[in-house]
Amino acid sequence: MLLSILLITCALIQAGLSTSSNASLLWGPYRPNLYLGIRPRIPNSLLMGLMWSNADNPSAISESTHQESNCAFYSLIVAKPLDLRHTCEQDEGMAGYGWTAYDVRTGGMQTVNDTGNKLDLVMLFAKVSNDEHNGNWGLRFRGIPRSNAHAHQKTTMIFYLGNEDAASNTGCTEGVLSDNAVVCNGTMVSLRNFKLEFPGNQADGGRIEKTSVKSLKVPADTIWQAKSIFTNALKSGDSREGMVANDPGEGNLHFVQKTFEGSFEFDVLFSSDSTSEAMTSTSLTGGIQHASSIFSKRFMSVYAPQAPFQDDQYSKFSQSLLSNVMGGIGYFYGTAVVDVSSASEYAETDQSFWEKTASARLRAVVEEQGPYQLFTSVPSRPFFPRGFLWDEGFHLQVILDWDMDLALEIISSWFDLVDDNGWIAREQILGPEARSKVPSEFQTQYPHYANPPTLFLAVQAFLVRFDSQLSYSGAPSRYLSDSASGIAFLKSIYPKMKSHYEWFRRTQAGSLENYQTPGSEFNEGYRWRGRTLQHVLTSGLDDYPRAQPPHPEELHVDALCWVGSMAVALKMVSAFLGEKEDEEIFSKHETDIVRSIDGIHWSEPNQAYCDTTVVNENQVESVCHKGYISLFPFLVGLLGPNHSHLEAVLDLIHDSEELWSPYGIRSLSYKDKYYGSDENYWRSPIWININYMVVQRLLELAQQSGRYQEKAREIYVELRLNLGNTVFKSWQETGFAWEQYSPDAGKGQRTQHFTGWTSLTVSLLAMPDLRSGSQPQMPGQLYYPSNMYGWDIPPILMAMGMLLICFMFRRRLMRVWRGFMGT
Repeated sequence: MLLSILLITCALIQAGLSTSSNASLLWGPYRPNLYLGIRPRIPNSLLMGLMWSNADNPSAISESTHQESNCAFYSLIVAKPLDLRHTCEQDEGMAGYGWTAYDVRTGGMQTVNDTGNKLDLVMLFAKVSNDEHNGNWGLRFRGIPRSNAHAHQKTTMIFYLGNEDAASNTGCTEGVLSDNAVVCNGTMVSLRNFKLEFPGNQADGGRIEKTSVKSLKVPADTIWQAKSIFTNALKSGDSREGMVANDPGEGNLHFVQKTFEGSFEFDVLFSSDSTSEAMTSTSLTGGIQHASSIFSKRFMSVYAPQAPFQDDQYSKFSQSLLSNVMGGIGYFYGTAVVDVSSASEYAETDQSFWEKTASARLRAVVEEQGPYQLFTSVPSRPFFPRGFLWDEGFHLQVILDWDMDLALEIISSWFDLVDDNGWIAREQILGPEARSKVPSEFQTQYPHYANPPTLFLAVQAFLVRFDSQLSYSGAPSRYLSDSASGIAFLKSIYPKMKSHYEWFRRTQAGSLENYQTPGSEFNEGYRWRGRTLQHVLTSGLDDYPRAQPPHPEELHVDALCWVGSMAVALKMVSAFLGEKEDEEIFSKHETDIVRSIDGIHWSEPNQAYCDTTVVNENQVESVCHKGYISLFPFLVGLLGPNHSHLEAVLDLIHDSEELWSPYGIRSLSYKDKYYGSDENYWRSPIWININYMVVQRLLELAQQSGRYQEKAREIYVELRLNLGNTVFKSWQETGFAWEQYSPDAGKGQRTQHFTGWTSLTVSLLAMPDLRSGSQPQMPGQLYYPSNMYGWDIPPILMAMGMLLICFMFRRRLMRVWRGFMGT
């Protein structure tokens, strides 16, 4: 009897954890393209955002402009500095900005050092109570004029509330003018009744000069253009001195503008009538303190930097990177632009196929499909504020150890995008707001284009923790604490994983006819579709040198390895689910792929893995451009600790005349004729995602017996140190993480605020110190179910707690028990 009650109690606790998990992820700064944009994970609901500007010259605010030039491939945005801040931009007078301590479930702090407006701005966000509907949350803004500002500098702050739901109502009223308070009320089926409140008299040493409220009715699909709508309102005849005309009331877009002199502070409070108490400034203060405490404690449990990175400055740096990869999580909803022509040229089987596919793209039959929704992190808030398939699996490597259930929520969201054929678009440009950041010629997605399937890496990472092979000390996880929930998750994504795998093998298959030799039959070989003369954007490695000229029978070693990685992941999932036939199929695929890696792509003269092509009609030739391509069999874990080619791979990594630099592993060999040439995107720079994969494999080798254990340990120690210092020093100097790093000086370059896969540095710093004579330590090396959440709970206390819960819920438990027994 007692055992049954305890089991039921566990089920109730699990159900409560599930409900709490969903509710705590509903609200957030899920418009990462903005410096601050709040919305729920509900389509066609509320959109909120912040704008600000120096107000010493009020006329400049309404004249504010921003020029965006989205150049081909990955050139930088050319921005004209503007006064009115709204969207994150690559270069508009910022000394740095980003989240310094942030958790998606509780909130945190973001700082903006706006040199152009001579203002340091602190944004504090906290969720105070959560329920199955929405819960309460609040924002606190603190502004401090920078040291070069004059004593009476004026700043105007504009917070807006937009309602995309035509069937719901929102309205704002202004309180007593001397109080400067504003209240906005609304009703929405998905959110019930809610209130957004702006308490008055919070100048914090300065003074509020004026508060103005402007309520408008605009087309719902234009609300995301709030900045343009606001500046147009400023130009109306009733507006004065940089303030919109005060006209509160009903509408679907409401601007609350406050102008301050000197330092200032004010709150924005959201309350739901489904909660027992309204949000107040006092409860916001408590929520901010709670969020800060929870973040600090969990960071030290999960990601405390290990030697030699134990100085406080590295901890601050690592917390910033971690906060920003989570602060870059967004919710996107809208249509996608897709080519549905299915042109025969897209098979790329003809000579000069790149010219024919270019012509076919000009005749593309484009349509908007969807709408779709996606919950995802983004690579860069100013430059790539949307979901990228290639990037997301790397983002998840950081997120899943911090909050497993959050990571699985994101994985599920991505696999929900798999279409009936098994395709996932490599870029998720959903809706007009997302498309506004992408040149029109790059908005169309092609159903024959693949991308590195890094989501499968994230699924593998979940599996080794689910199977207790690796420890977990992050946020409470119902998927890890309850095996039935974990299995249910795997069952939900398994058919979609198989579908994508089969689509990839079918659409990216290579021709193997000329690769067969007596006694060696090869069944696996692949090449990326979407190739041009100089680029293979679909590979993720863009301008990395390939065969010249392109050939319809060339084979790409990285494409083959990604298929191998998928096969390994699917083999693991099928084993968990008891799908024996599937497990045997994927195991055979893995074996065949490893055979092709060594039989087709190993070049003995070059002592490296290489692409291959066909010359003189049927003669196979290796295309060896040593670099990241050459490492892929090693990177995805398809070379065992005693593999005959492993030593050559390690030598290539550690050779300073090839890939090794004092700052990290170069993308292309220093000896290669294309090194540093043309765009030089993947032709020398150091990329953190690939370097992270190298470090991962080196750590595995260093911790298991084998011929190369000591060699791997030495390279691991040196590379981890180099990478950690490269990213850290650049962050110290510039205030930003960067897209890539110079192999010559270690400087960050290309896209700034690239807190996507560069955040893998958080994991690097937390990896064990394997220097000779050191005592390796890593948080939570062993996995104990009783210590699932990083809590040290003795079994006796846990048992007492269970009995207390049984007593508190005894009536409910008896009702459940009677129903269960049918009495």
